[in-house]
Amino acid sequence: MLSELFRREARPRVESPFRLGADDAYEARRRLIALREALATRTARPQSPWNEPPVFFFDPARQAEFEAACHTRVMPNDPLAEQAAAEVIALCESVEVRRMARAIAGLADQLVHWKAPAFRMLADLIAVPDDETILVLQPGSRRGFRLHIRGIVDAHQFQVLMLEALADELGIMRLPGRFAAFCRDAHPLIAAGVPMVAELPFQMLQPGALRSDATILEGFAACDHWLWGWQPLSVLPRVDGERVVVLGQPAYRQTWEVERRFPAMAAEATLLDVLSPFQTADRLGRLIGRPIPVRPEEPKIIAFSRAA
Repeated sequence: MLSELFRREARPRVESPFRLGADDAYEARRRLIALREALATRTARPQSPWNEPPVFFFDPARQAEFEAACHTRVMPNDPLAEQAAAEVIALCESVEVRRMARAIAGLADQLVHWKAPAFRMLADLIAVPDDETILVLQPGSRRGFRLHIRGIVDAHQFQVLMLEALADELGIMRLPGRFAAFCRDAHPLIAAGVPMVAELPFQMLQPGALRSDATILEGFAACDHWLWGWQPLSVLPRVDGERVVVLGQPAYRQTWEVERRFPAMAAEATLLDVLSPFQTADRLGRLIGRPIPVRPEEPKIIAFSRAA
């Protein structure tokens, strides 16, 4: 079922096996708590049918560390994995269900201990930032924007929807509408033979890429602070209650074959506020810990006299 849902070539619409209505979040709470309890009580490492000895049989403490670091094994046709797969569909279709899943303490922690893909997908959906604010800062031009986001999984998807929302403000050419539609719509369709390769104009970075004068580390010197396209938006740090991303020039030409990990989940990025240069300078100053000028400093030009 999941292989058909997330296969790019043909994505038939798969309805949730659960009743999704006004009380869908409350119904999901009961199911998700039961899933959490079942995973918590399951034996972490089942006895092997071949009775192989422990790897570190000579050191019980080291063997315990080894077992704790290993993902647990899941047998085929695991009923809990099948339940998790059904919950993936429910979370994709309802933001209320996703909010409820985040409110269940310990659920995500239990899911990441198991190796089945359905558990990993369910944990990743719980981590999706819904109804959050992202502060987008462009230090060189002293521009800043606040976006409301929902259902956006990774950085590449965010940049496409951000460009759609900020194209006029940034003064850049819009990407073809099919890119934004594919990243935004639930169960998007692609016409056969239409290329879906987007060239992204910005390198997105975490605030740690800012120097003490609010300029950005150049080129590959900032690679430790890059927000890679595959990374989830949840890795962005929160500053004063909102996630912060910095826009810089890419160190190389960035192209992305547009794709979605959860095409059944609708996504959006809506412009909330355009910051003034004063507000942008204030936010940048708070990030680096010192006041900065509203206008970026011009590079000094040193004139050399010619010898006679």
